[in-house]
Amino acid sequence: MALLLGSTSGASAQAPAAPSAGASADNAISVPSRPDPALVRVTSSVESKYAAAMLRQVARLFSTGFARREAESVAHQIDALPADQKQLWQFAAIYKGVDYPLQIQARVDDFGMLDLDFYVPAPLAKPVRSAVDDFLNKHGA
Repeated sequence: MALLLGSTSGASAQAPAAPSAGASADNAISVPSRPDPALVRVTSSVESKYAAAMLRQVARLFSTGFARREAESVAHQIDALPADQKQLWQFAAIYKGVDYPLQIQARVDDFGMLDLDFYVPAPLAKPVRSAVDDFLNKHGA
């Protein structure tokens, strides 16, 4: 299940609807929000052209809930994100058979640099950090 948690700069929200179990970021609910403070933040900063590839790398960790389809959808929305506007997405992702919340926040600056933050429970912080670092090391990003 994916929930789009609206931009933090006041963009209009979509009419609420009940998301289906297989909802993607394209058909999710949009409501203003901030990341859950109980989650651990795994942060990265890359050129925005790497958004899809980094999201796909992180998606490989999960068996369902945040797979390639959701990664591509979020990347597409990041490409359309106005400069200096934050966007937050929320997923219920399965990692090693356990359901965990996953929040992703993105902000692209005027120069095309992307701040991409993953908010996860403590047991997922190390695997997500490793996936992000592996991507950065492999791509020299």
